[in-house]
Amino acid sequence: MIGQFRKLVERTLIGDSVPALVRWGKHLPRCAIEGIQRDSFRELVRYAAVHQKFFARRLREHGIDPGRVRRPEDLGDIFTTPDDLRNLPAEDFLCREPQLVFETTGTSGGPKRVYFSYDELDFAARYEAAAMYENGVRSGDRVVCTFDAGYWISSWVTFLACKRQDVFCSAVGKPHPREVYSRMPVYGYNVIAADPTWLVSFSEIAEKEGTFPVKVILAAGDRMTEVYRKYVQDVWSCPVILGYGSTEQGGGVGMECARRDGYHLDEYNFYFEILDPDADGYGELVVTTLSRRTMPFIRYRVRDVTRFMKEPCACGVTIRRMERIRGRRDEMVVMGAGNMYPEIFERVLHDVPGLSENWQVAVRQEGLHDILEFRLELTNGISDVTVEDSIRDNLKARYPDVWENQRCGMYRLAFRFLPRGSLEQGRKPRRLVDERAG
Repeated sequence: MIGQFRKLVERTLIGDSVPALVRWGKHLPRCAIEGIQRDSFRELVRYAAVHQKFFARRLREHGIDPGRVRRPEDLGDIFTTPDDLRNLPAEDFLCREPQLVFETTGTSGGPKRVYFSYDELDFAARYEAAAMYENGVRSGDRVVCTFDAGYWISSWVTFLACKRQDVFCSAVGKPHPREVYSRMPVYGYNVIAADPTWLVSFSEIAEKEGTFPVKVILAAGDRMTEVYRKYVQDVWSCPVILGYGSTEQGGGVGMECARRDGYHLDEYNFYFEILDPDADGYGELVVTTLSRRTMPFIRYRVRDVTRFMKEPCACGVTIRRMERIRGRRDEMVVMGAGNMYPEIFERVLHDVPGLSENWQVAVRQEGLHDILEFRLELTNGISDVTVEDSIRDNLKARYPDVWENQRCGMYRLAFRFLPRGSLEQGRKPRRLVDERAG
C-alpha cells in the first residue's frame, strides 16, 4: 500500500531532516502522490465515521457506507462549511481530546474555533519548514515573524518551523513596524515573515530611513497585489515569496517557489478540489485535512475562488500548483457590471498614482440603477479628476466587458475621496462590499 510506503520512507529516509523531506517531496512521481492521497482519504473517512459526530451524522443522512468511499466524489454533496463550524458545538467535530485551540479572525461572521494536538502543530511546522528551506532559509539565518499571535495560528507554526531548522526566530506578534525597524540592526534579522499590508508600512519607513541586508521576505495573511509586491521588493532588493493557508487548514498549505508563479500545494497532507469550476477552471477551493485526527475536516469549503495550474512548474516540483486567490465566493457581487471580485479592482487600481493602500469598492443602489462606487484615499496632492480618468482608462483597457456594461447603462460609476486613514480596517480588509437592500 502507498500509505505503508510513505510511512516507511518518512521513518527511514527522512526522520526529522528538513532537507531530506524537501528532496523526497519535490520529485515523487504523480502516481505516487495521488496514491498517497487516495489511501489517506479512505483512512480519514473511516476514522471520522467512527469518531466525529458531524461526519457520522451526515453519512447517515445520505445513506452512505464509509467502507465504500474511495474518493471525495463518492460523498456526493457532503461538505463541511464555515457556517457548520461557526454554528455547531465543537464537540460535533472533535474526535479526541484537544491540547490547543486557534480562532479565525471573524471578518465574515463570528470567529471559528479550530482545535489541535501539540503533535499536529509540530507536524504542520515540519512541512512549513520544508517550504521555507526550499526558498533559501537556512540555519544561521535570523527570522523576525510579525504574524498576529494570540489566537491566530500563523505565528506559532512559523516559529516551530524555524525551530525545526535550528533557525534563530523572534515571533513578536504584530507590533508597530517602527518597533521592528529599530531592532533590525540589533538582532541582524535577514528573513522577514509578515502580512502584506504590514510589510508595506514597514517598507515605507525603510525607504525613507534606509534598509538592512535581507535575503527573502515571506508574506501571507491577506492578498498582496503585484504593485505592493514590487514596491516591497524594490525597497529591500530581495524576493517576496507568498504563502497561502488558513486556521481551518492548520496554517500554510501552499507556498510559491523562487519563480513566484503559483502556490505549490502540500498534497501529502491535504486533498484539494475545485468545486463547480467555470469555463476557465475557476471555482471554490475545497480542502480535506488528511493528516489531522483531533478535529479533521472532510471537504471543507474554504470559500476562496481559484483554479489549478495545468502545466508543471519549471522548478521541477511534482506537486500540484494553484493560482493566487481570485476572490472569495462570499465576496463575489453579482451586479450590472457582471460577476465582480476584489481581484478585478486590485488590477484596476494597482498602478493609479497617488492612492493609499486603503481602498474599498461598494455596490449600492440609486433608484433602479446599480452604482459602483470607488472609495479612495489620496496621498500626494494628485487631483481627483486625474485619478478618476486613470481608473476609467484602466477599466476600459483591462476589463472591456465590464466597461461596455457601464457604457450601455447597466450600472453607473461613482467616486468618493476620503481623508487619509478613513478606510483603515482590520487584519483582513473588505475590499468589495454590497450595500444594496435585500
